[in-house]
Amino acid sequence: MTRQRSEARGQELRGTAASPGIAIGRAYVVDRSRLKIPKRTIDPDEVDEEIARFRRALRVSDRQLEWIKEKIEEREESEHYKIIAAHQLILHDEHVVDETERYIRDEHNNAEWALRKTVEHIKGVFDAIDDDYFRERRSDVDFVGERILRNLLGYDSSVRPPPDAIVVAHDLSPADSIQLFRFAVAALATDAGGKTAHTAIVARSNEVPAVVGLEDVTTAVENGDLLVVDGSRGIVVVQPAAETVAAYRERARKEAARGAALLENRDLPAESVDAVEIALLANVDHVREVKSATDHGAVGVGLFRTEYLFMTSESFPEEEDHYEHAKQVVEALSPHPATFRTFDLGADKVSRLLPDLHSEANPALGLRSMRLCLTSAVRPVFKQQLRGLLRASAHGRARIMFPMISGLRDLQKAREVLDEAKEELWREGRDFDRDVEVGVMVEMPSAAVISDFLAPAVDFLSIGTNDLIQYTLAVDRVNEYVAYAYEPLHPAILRLISMVVGAAKAANVSVGVCGEAAGDPYVAPALVGLGLRELSMNATAIPEIKSKVRSAHVAGLQSLASRLLELRTADEVKHEVRAYYAEAKLGDGEDDD
Repeated sequence: MTRQRSEARGQELRGTAASPGIAIGRAYVVDRSRLKIPKRTIDPDEVDEEIARFRRALRVSDRQLEWIKEKIEEREESEHYKIIAAHQLILHDEHVVDETERYIRDEHNNAEWALRKTVEHIKGVFDAIDDDYFRERRSDVDFVGERILRNLLGYDSSVRPPPDAIVVAHDLSPADSIQLFRFAVAALATDAGGKTAHTAIVARSNEVPAVVGLEDVTTAVENGDLLVVDGSRGIVVVQPAAETVAAYRERARKEAARGAALLENRDLPAESVDAVEIALLANVDHVREVKSATDHGAVGVGLFRTEYLFMTSESFPEEEDHYEHAKQVVEALSPHPATFRTFDLGADKVSRLLPDLHSEANPALGLRSMRLCLTSAVRPVFKQQLRGLLRASAHGRARIMFPMISGLRDLQKAREVLDEAKEELWREGRDFDRDVEVGVMVEMPSAAVISDFLAPAVDFLSIGTNDLIQYTLAVDRVNEYVAYAYEPLHPAILRLISMVVGAAKAANVSVGVCGEAAGDPYVAPALVGLGLRELSMNATAIPEIKSKVRSAHVAGLQSLASRLLELRTADEVKHEVRAYYAEAKLGDGEDDD
């Protein structure tokens, strides 16, 4: 690849802000694009040797992943351990192994080409998934396939950047991402990926700046180029001018000082100037993240994503697994609440566990989440989870939350299973909280519109803004072609949220937000103005949101919200919000748009 370096000097690339912070350093480009896959037809008498060669590559790949897993275990990083364990499961999955061997045996493909065909077929199934987290999991199959392929070809799979390098790649496997932090990398920048990709997750957990979804960073950057990575804004500057570097160094210094100052408020209440307290909770994926949540000032967990317990197993977790998992969370948080969302899986994701379920053209609108839980095939699994969660409620304040509720019928059916679980545990003499709080996620427009019916039937409502925005505006937020239309401050979204808050208030039940909007310092104050008093977010966002709350007058935010509900476009809303924040000194002095 050749380019004019003068053309690249000062070039600003924009992607997705995946992990906040600023880094300045030299590029270390990981080139995965030059792997040539040989294609040839083998003779019948070569079949056995070709299959043996494929199996040797599987064993080598397994040993490599096992070594990585051991290193992770030494550092007690359980969430990363599970990612590599999941890759080992893919490595041995019958769809990978048997399908590749079938291509070798029946079609006389060489092992490399047979593996490529298998991987492409499996990825094709995942391509239809509309859920942003699950869709990005298709890359896991790609990463495992590449590892096997490199071992078939005898290539070195390791990545060894120098200290303080900025790693640039088309994409990074979880194994690559995890190993990189052993080398003290300064930042990550990738062509592919979104906020929920493994690269982003691992970067955030290691507090390393990252920008993903840049599309062409590997084309614009060469080894040794000086880069600035702004993980807060989603910007990468290639070959920056001296004055640009100086400006970013000053920003980095200020951000570090400000972050340290914000953490000093960890034990202070999130109370506004006019004495209104806002409960700031954390969204959590793993037990290990609970400590980080409390360290950042969370007063509970507003969303514990239980589906991740399903992602590293070849079979559904048993009741005891759910109980032990939830018990750890509840005890670690006591006396604060732990809100467990029952598993929110899509049809394509669980097809390996439930092979009788057919693939769907549009899984986001199909058999997923609560709809899946209530099928005859999955209902017993759902009840096992509810039994485990109920038993955990004996150890602290547990709350159970049902996702993707479209109306009263969904809620009634889910509560029937919960009541059955309670009755069984009562007859068995098991301890549990008979009055455990039960709530629903409002993430479908239908649920928001009939929230006045739902609210009296539950103990709390939690607005899932991620899907509420996606379904209301018909916007796939990981599709770069329509990302501009994903607007948390769209008038329709504000009106739906106001409707839900009003319904909860009328029914005298609590209501909160657990979507990404809750942790957005530009959006969160407006949510408070709309009447939200409970916000659940990524733990690292809590200090910033607490600072906003402690600087705000809720009365003023309520007045702002009243004006916003009368506006007609998202641009008008953002203009009004920006003007108010500037006047009330709630901004950070920079363009929030």
